[in-house]
Amino acid sequence: MFVVQYTLMTPSRIQLQIDTSKEVRNRAKAVAYGKGISLTELVLKALAQVGDKELKTLIDKDLEERTQRGRPQNDA
Repeated sequence: MFVVQYTLMTPSRIQLQIDTSKEVRNRAKAVAYGKGISLTELVLKALAQVGDKELKTLIDKDLEERTQRGRPQNDA
């Protein structure tokens, strides 16, 4: 079963929830960790590969904007 639930985070951001087993979630997290990305990034990158050019463009833009969020990293 695939259930998607949207939750409003900010005026321009929402949360997307996927109903799956704990085993699938844990394996997906392990794969994402192994690639050095978040689970959200893993899912978005997978969605970008379904063959829809507009979706890919939107996801690429979203991923670029996501890298600017969060706590700044000092390289010093």
